[in-house]
Amino acid sequence: MKHKVNASALPRTTRIVYVGIQVLAHLALPVLAFFLAIRAVREPAHLRHLSHRLGLGPVGPQGAVWIYAASLGETRAASPLIRQLVAAGHPVLLAHLSPAGMAEGWRLFPDQPLITHRYMPLDLFWAVQLFLRRARPKLGLVLEVEIWPAMMIEATRAGVPMVMVNGNLLDRSMGAMRGARRHLMALYRLFSQVYTRDAAYRARYLTVGVPPERIEVVGEMKYDQWIDPSHLEQGKALRARWTGAARVLMIASSVKDEEPILLPMITRLLAADPGLRVIWAPRSPQRFSSVAEGLAAAGVSVVRRTALGAEVAGPMPDAKVLVGDSTGEMNIWYAMADLVFVGASLVDHGGHNIMEPMALGCPVVMGPSTYGVASAVIPATRAGAMNSLPDADALESRVLALLADATARATMGRQALAFASEQTGAAARTLAGLQPMLTGPCH
Repeated sequence: MKHKVNASALPRTTRIVYVGIQVLAHLALPVLAFFLAIRAVREPAHLRHLSHRLGLGPVGPQGAVWIYAASLGETRAASPLIRQLVAAGHPVLLAHLSPAGMAEGWRLFPDQPLITHRYMPLDLFWAVQLFLRRARPKLGLVLEVEIWPAMMIEATRAGVPMVMVNGNLLDRSMGAMRGARRHLMALYRLFSQVYTRDAAYRARYLTVGVPPERIEVVGEMKYDQWIDPSHLEQGKALRARWTGAARVLMIASSVKDEEPILLPMITRLLAADPGLRVIWAPRSPQRFSSVAEGLAAAGVSVVRRTALGAEVAGPMPDAKVLVGDSTGEMNIWYAMADLVFVGASLVDHGGHNIMEPMALGCPVVMGPSTYGVASAVIPATRAGAMNSLPDADALESRVLALLADATARATMGRQALAFASEQTGAAARTLAGLQPMLTGPCH
């Protein structure tokens, strides 16, 4: 093991706060059950596999690499490393917080005997302890930023080395480092190793108290994601069948608060360019119907992906907008797009993943809020691969200009592909760093 850590690495006050949090969490269980029931009305999957939430359920062979990938985005980010671990013969215990994460895990690794799929237990000390006693993982990998007190403290007490991979600690997550936030940030000191993206992220981990010898800059693993060739073929075929699709704009991973800005923008763009077609893939499944209904109410002809059959091979109606009401198929839409707007950037959400569209040679535009992906946006902008615009009006003008200029789009697309190609290798560097822990005894 590179760096052995125990719970005494935490300040005494943080350990006392942890006890208080556990007391409050147990008192709040009836309220939690109530809110879970309400959420399950919209997402019934939240009530499936409840035994997992109590530390029961499948754990696979002892000595597996336990990977906590909370939701869909973290699961996709983890996938290159998971593929390399499995190729090297390491069993993987893949745990999720959300049904979207679980669904993506099964979609990416449907028939892999070395991978066990499950939900994370609730962050209650006894549930985490039961899970760890049953699983006895060799080490635990936490994707990006999602940390929980019982998960970190009980794993450390059980002697399970915890490692942060694709670390994504933002200034906004750190806050003023006072009150409860200070104690949450102290949990980062329990990581035996932190693998992160660039020097700015390294500086943040130093600020929250991670010793410098435990931090390694390896790059961004999202550039290493495997692309299913069948998705690219499906996208090309669907684009060829889309009547009148001279140009295709994609709205990728939009969020609720920016959709009222995007809807009138899209109607204006479609009115200005009869040869324009739009693919709109909202970030959250809960937004699929709202976006489709909003477009229809605005008089825009819409087809939903679910109307196209399992293999996206059904007839393509003469519609102006295709709503991507599915998960795990973004590469189909990127393969169809001439220009991609990446969402969560017209409102103060920090922006979503620009690595995947650039890896497929798509020129990218965003709004002004990009702090969540700044490590990619800043160098990609310098490389001419993408544009971040100061407001919605400037964004609309830039989209209009790029849609009218095929040469400019092609140049941006080549620069995006070249930039993304230069950033690969983070998963291999992470795996190399993990080798001392992978070859050690299980706990």
